[in-house]
Amino acid sequence: MAVAAAVITNCQAQEVGFIDLTKVTTRTDLRHPHPTPKANETPKGGIEQDDNRCPTSASSGGELRTTLVSLDRTYYQVGDEPTFEVMVENVAPAPLRLPFSPDLANLQPEDPGKEFAYSELRLVLWIAGGKEWSANTGGGVALYGADDHAHTMLTLNQGEWVRIIGKGEFALPTDGPIIELTHSGHAVDRVYAQVSLYRVGTVLTPTAAATVRRKACLRYTEGQGVPIVLTAPQQ
Repeated sequence: MAVAAAVITNCQAQEVGFIDLTKVTTRTDLRHPHPTPKANETPKGGIEQDDNRCPTSASSGGELRTTLVSLDRTYYQVGDEPTFEVMVENVAPAPLRLPFSPDLANLQPEDPGKEFAYSELRLVLWIAGGKEWSANTGGGVALYGADDHAHTMLTLNQGEWVRIIGKGEFALPTDGPIIELTHSGHAVDRVYAQVSLYRVGTVLTPTAAATVRRKACLRYTEGQGVPIVLTAPQQ
């Protein structure tokens, strides 16, 4: 299993997990059930729904802080794929269970038509121009896990963290107001990272897939960012 590349340890430095996603081959393709002998099969497709709502009354009081520790260089062009290192820390008293496997396919039941549930940790790079604007167009990675699959989840107590190394991909936002800001001198000058924890349910048919993600009701805060220069390629 590729997840074997993840080193999960308890140590005095309070780091409880480390994974370098640039050195593993991830398995995220899911198996569809065999098609039934019907004459009118619908085209393959999928439905994905993200539910980011979090009523105040449902908040767990947990908090994850995400710090972009480093990038592989300082100067980039749009389209470059930066290698980044991020630290995700539990800064609240309540322990948190986090998914920590790159292999979604390993969580799928033997019966590919059976609905299954899992946790997903999404890590995204954000580019920003001063305090005027920011956009989640730096690319990112995802980790998966389920409590009934050994070595795919870990527990973060208060003050403990994990480190994740991965690759992103820089793109400029296409939103009109942000483009105007970049042209008026508020160019990209830093990158920071954000994570979101989701509870996910997925079901597949021979011709389609449906996935619903519900964001965990936590506080998500950002630590330090990293200054960069991002330019568009010469035409």
